[in-house]
Amino acid sequence: MKKLFDKLSLRGKLTFIITLTSCLVLVLTFIAIIALQWMSLRNDLLQDTQVLSRGIGENCAAAMIFNDQQAAALALEPLSSTPHIVGARLFNKKQEIFAEFYQDLARDSSIDQLSAAIILRQGHTFSSTYLDVFEPVIYEGETLGQLMIRVDLAKVNNVLIHYGWVGLTVFFIYSLLAFLLANSFQRLISEPIKSLALSMRTISQEKNYSHRVQKCSQDELGSLFDSFNDMLSEIEIRDQELLNSKVHLEHQAHHDPLTKLANRLLFHARLEHSLARAKRMKSRLAVLYIDLDRFKNINDSLGHDFGDKVLCAVSERMTSLVREADTLARLGGDEFVIILEQLRRNDDVGRYVEKLLRELAQTIKISDQKLHLTASIGISLYPDNADDVDSLMQTADIAMYQAKNKGSNLYQFYSADMNSNTRESLLLENQLRSALKNKQLTLHYQPQIELKTGNLIGFEALIRWNHPELGLVSPLDFVPLAEASGLIVPIGEWVLYTACKQMKKIQEQWQLPLRMAVNISPRQFLHPSLVQTVAEVLYRTKLKPGSLELEITESMVMGNVEQSIGKMNEFNKMGVELAIDDFGTGYSSLEYLKKFPISKLKIDQSFVRELGVDANDTAIVNSVIALSKSMGLEVIAEGIETIEQLDLLKEEGCDQGQGYLFSKPLPKAALPSLLDSFLVTDPEALSRMMQNNNGY
Repeated sequence: MKKLFDKLSLRGKLTFIITLTSCLVLVLTFIAIIALQWMSLRNDLLQDTQVLSRGIGENCAAAMIFNDQQAAALALEPLSSTPHIVGARLFNKKQEIFAEFYQDLARDSSIDQLSAAIILRQGHTFSSTYLDVFEPVIYEGETLGQLMIRVDLAKVNNVLIHYGWVGLTVFFIYSLLAFLLANSFQRLISEPIKSLALSMRTISQEKNYSHRVQKCSQDELGSLFDSFNDMLSEIEIRDQELLNSKVHLEHQAHHDPLTKLANRLLFHARLEHSLARAKRMKSRLAVLYIDLDRFKNINDSLGHDFGDKVLCAVSERMTSLVREADTLARLGGDEFVIILEQLRRNDDVGRYVEKLLRELAQTIKISDQKLHLTASIGISLYPDNADDVDSLMQTADIAMYQAKNKGSNLYQFYSADMNSNTRESLLLENQLRSALKNKQLTLHYQPQIELKTGNLIGFEALIRWNHPELGLVSPLDFVPLAEASGLIVPIGEWVLYTACKQMKKIQEQWQLPLRMAVNISPRQFLHPSLVQTVAEVLYRTKLKPGSLELEITESMVMGNVEQSIGKMNEFNKMGVELAIDDFGTGYSSLEYLKKFPISKLKIDQSFVRELGVDANDTAIVNSVIALSKSMGLEVIAEGIETIEQLDLLKEEGCDQGQGYLFSKPLPKAALPSLLDSFLVTDPEALSRMMQNNNGY
């Protein structure tokens, strides 16, 4: 039944419900009327029979006193005038039939079945066809017997059947009228809902959320229409917001958020389009790869917010020089790129780039700061240098690095001979990525000596690359690659852990209070996790912080002085010693130098090499030593190779030294021999090591 109902339309369901409800009300009403009528007819019949039985009983009393059965029978004769009485019986005290009467002399056999249990009782009983009334015969308070009268209920039943047929006829007529009326009235509900459903379907198909449905009433349906229109308004607003967000996200996905220029993704798409058009029209185009010179110094010294303002100013200048048909994009950082289309001659590119460099070199004023910027530009041409997007970008990048290597404020066209050097660098960089994993990197350790006493005070850890084909690769060849690619960070962590582990082993086995010096690269020093990395290495190796010395250069700490001082203070609190490496080769400020929590200055070997030969180098070395003494710092000289250099350094008061005069950097396997033969309490140890250093 439920499945059939569920298959009906809303119109059918409403018609069915209204018709069924009306019919049920009619049926219940009819049943109530029939029941009331049935009860009324029975009560009337019962009352009439009881009145009649009392009268007959009184008439039979005298006959029963005189035991006159014939008189009793005559007393029952008046019952014949009542056609619905079937019969009657008069019983004496002994429950014997004293007299009886049958309508039309038809004896009802059912009377004979009356049991003694119902004799001598007062009241009545109803069956489906008869009414039996029992009336006691009493004379002066004495019960003489009992009169039973049986009444046929056919008359009552016939009346009820008649009512039933009338009711059934009325029911069918009423049902038909109810159906017709329900079918008509349901339209008041179904038609608005049908109209709403049609509107919803139209809106869904056309996606036109500005459409509104017409309100038809002020009832719940009217509220539904209002709610639907409100929902359409919300959807329309959200749809517009989504459209605006989509446009905004589309713009963000293809434009640089800082300069609003095209980003790398949009640039590649436009370059593909421009390249396809150039091939179709057999025209020429150029890709200009632009990198600002020394822009990192601006960020480090003036802050990244200031650097962002500079980038915006630079992008505005370049935008003013770019034609509408060309494309200017920012790839990231201080790198920009321009697509020049529809070129006639290569000379046009040269003139344009020269104009661009002159414009960029003009003074930039930001927040009362005046800056002079220059740029290095690499140029790749289609079809001369490359014929696809990746190759054009790669060759322009190579040309830009060639221009940067030659100096600043220069541009360079790509040429084929540039690629060979670049390819070798890329190959070496790729091999370097697997060198750490394949355990091709190793450490050598160069002893550091206290010049006054000749005692061994520690080692400097120096990295080497044992290439499977090239042999030992100089750090000068692969460290710059590691620095540029970011590999220097994981390599530096490995160096730090390996050196500290080796020093802990030396201290435990030889019981010598030595110190391990480890160089920190610029990129490694700027990495935010350096302090945590050093702390973790000391914890893992169980090396005391005072046994580790980190060597940092002047240039890396002078880039962002305040940040550098903060990081150096963290190392100082930890107990790690700090030394300024290659002192004198960079640029320093004594005002800041005195604020650095350092313990040592290291004189660069370039000054030590000409010590006693070049007066300028000698003066620089003497000045650094004097400066160290005045600031309460230790000073160590590297690259000591002759006795003369050693004597001059000792004479000026240099504290420590290292170099080939004492020992070259030693592999781990050579350390036990050195440590066994070199005791810090032996005054002849330094002389023996200087005499035998060729053996290591």
